Amino acid sequence: MESLDVNALTVHLGERKVLDQLSLQIDAGTFTAILGPSGCGKTTLLRAIAGLVTPTSGAIRFGKQLVSISSLVLPPHKRRIGYLPQEAALFPHLTVFDNISYALERERFTKDQKRKIVHEMLELIGLVNYGDRMPSQLSGGQQTRVALARALALEPKVVLLDEPFSALDATLRSELRDEVTSLLKKRGATTLMVTHDREEALVTADMIALMRDGKIIQHGTPAEVYSTPSTPYAALSTGDALVLPARRDGGKIFHPLSSEISSESSESGIVVIRPEEIVVSKSSSSGQRAVVTRVEYYGHDAVIEFGLIESAYLGTLKARIAGKVHFAPGESVFVSHEGPIRWFATS
Repeated sequence: MESLDVNALTVHLGERKVLDQLSLQIDAGTFTAILGPSGCGKTTLLRAIAGLVTPTSGAIRFGKQLVSISSLVLPPHKRRIGYLPQEAALFPHLTVFDNISYALERERFTKDQKRKIVHEMLELIGLVNYGDRMPSQLSGGQQTRVALARALALEPKVVLLDEPFSALDATLRSELRDEVTSLLKKRGATTLMVTHDREEALVTADMIALMRDGKIIQHGTPAEVYSTPSTPYAALSTGDALVLPARRDGGKIFHPLSSEISSESSESGIVVIRPEEIVVSKSSSSGQRAVVTRVEYYGHDAVIEFGLIESAYLGTLKARIAGKVHFAPGESVFVSHEGPIRWFATS
């Protein structure tokens, strides 16, 4: 497997600029998730890497090999890319064996060599006895596994996943996601997956690249991106967050959950707080007075919505708590923030 280096990549589709000077470096053997909303350019990035879209400018390298620059665009079949699309896209008239074998047609393998490779792929995906079946005889999850085997058959330099689990139901999606991720990491594949599902990105990836308007706005481990977002938008991209007005005076930061009030001469800004960092208690020993307005119970945890009683801030706030729920709508509680202060200046 090879590293992947995308440098200052710009792509136009017609008059629209879809990718704008995008740069991204991925180490060999790592699993990276591109996380962003629909229309931000995620699939276009994959297609440019695969050679299916011609960039306006910029460069793409697999390891030391330059595969795309203004004067050189290596065709897709010469890039050794493994591509897993949103739908499995199996040939309906070919058996499972022949679907996987199709990926080997451009290479000079003997029949015995092809048979050996396909058998190894079927073992890898746990479908050894399914070689003679047609795609219509497979479940959605089995079709995705066959598509993965086809993508891995040529030992590609880079594997590209374009929201491959989006069409599956929630339970199967979670199971297959874990299975596919495990297979790719077991083989040490350099993998780039695009998704708009923040949980999927956090759970599966070694690294996450947040994308917005054709650019990468933050790149790091899931823990880094979640805990230390570069912008409020980045924070909201990776999980629930409260974006609150705040002021900074010297070394102190004041916000609606603070116990102190800042001076008018302080600097204005905002703070980002995760709901799980808010402590809700019936004790008056610490925190501000609040009233519970709603309780959302999820079994493994719950979200408590509340409003502050003695504060100029009139918005609804949320806290996430684990374990049993001891609060009810209309009940008076005390709330406080225990966690990092993520400050962003606005002036």
